[in-house]
Amino acid sequence: MTAEVAIANASAIALAADSAVTIGDQKIYNSALKLFSLSKVSPVGVMVYGNAGLLSVPWETLIKTYRHKSGDKTYDTLEQYAVDFLEYLNDSPDLFPIDSQKRWLLRNVSGYFSLIRDEFFEKLHPIIQEKGQVSIEETAEAIRAVVNEHHSRLKGQEYAEGMTSAFERKVRSKYLKEFKELREVIFEKAKVASATAAKLYDIATFIQTRQIFSMGVSGLVIAGYGESEIYPSVLTFDIEGVVENKLKYRRNQDKSHTITSGSECRIIAFAQEDMVTTFMNGINPQVFHFLQSYLGETFRRLPELLDNEKIGMEGRKRFRLQTSKLLRGLFDRFGEHLRDEHSQPVLRMVTVLPKDELAAMAEALVNLTAFKRRITESMETVGGPIDVAVISKGDGLIWVKRKHYFPADLNQHFFANYFRGLGNERTREE
Repeated sequence: MTAEVAIANASAIALAADSAVTIGDQKIYNSALKLFSLSKVSPVGVMVYGNAGLLSVPWETLIKTYRHKSGDKTYDTLEQYAVDFLEYLNDSPDLFPIDSQKRWLLRNVSGYFSLIRDEFFEKLHPIIQEKGQVSIEETAEAIRAVVNEHHSRLKGQEYAEGMTSAFERKVRSKYLKEFKELREVIFEKAKVASATAAKLYDIATFIQTRQIFSMGVSGLVIAGYGESEIYPSVLTFDIEGVVENKLKYRRNQDKSHTITSGSECRIIAFAQEDMVTTFMNGINPQVFHFLQSYLGETFRRLPELLDNEKIGMEGRKRFRLQTSKLLRGLFDRFGEHLRDEHSQPVLRMVTVLPKDELAAMAEALVNLTAFKRRITESMETVGGPIDVAVISKGDGLIWVKRKHYFPADLNQHFFANYFRGLGNERTREE
């Protein structure tokens, strides 16, 4: 897990990321790199969270090989930088061999088939408890019901970016044999009708080609400026894998934003967001959810306390409507209070913060999340040194805090090689 923050106003955007990485269920290291420059010459940075790699290739490797390949190439908009990087990932068989893609795909299908099998067992459990056994017909019906439910839901999902019905048919046809083998292994001796099996193979394809994403996605945050842009932008993508040399991804609209005026700002938290939300709204989101649930249940039960003989059914109905109206009014006013007294005063100040204060605020918000994890019983899934960068139109990407796994004074060649070739090319152009 991780905690990352992007804070943008009209003058700059600050990015901050912690260094914690979880290996397995318990082992945590505090040396992971999650914040990088996407270009050696342009004001564009990139942060990653969630899965630390794509098909087992570390994001650090992917970003740095792209940066080397792109050289001093520039684009007019941040959107074009994002498209170029995604296109690099979209057609790189050297980075993602077909065998690696196949293993990832079949692992997905195996996991989803196992989920369906477990739901099907749950459906059979009450029948076994009642009768002591289950018939072949009851087994087939239980499988059919569960598969139909999943098939109907997944079929209604839109295609992932760049994927089409023709591509979906291609994937189904190519891996049909493997889908059948997985069905036979996972569902063992359970009788599966041919129509139900066909829907299982559809499902195996849908989870590769539709906007259906597992918990193992990587978050990719691209932030900064294009050459023709005067205000910064943040573009966020969810990336899961590669299928037949096509990147499976979607744009995360809730985590993307473009500053459009001098009076605008935005604070965006990624991954573990609870403490940033608490700071901004003045209340922990879990506490707010508890209040909504508890008060909602309480107001729903109030009509049960009335005496039916005295108030009657019509009076009970009016009472229920009034209590619902009061509850909605309470949370409307509560939301206005949180906005007017907590988040808006902070945002008004962020609008005019200078670059160094943007960096300090971004670092503090990540530190707040790390501090909460450190003093509670939960695992310290946020921690370690915090990398901080500020990107502005005039200065480009400036590192405010940056860790190295090596002593800088012993590795001057690293810094000399970073811009190797770019200076000569500029001189020749001039």
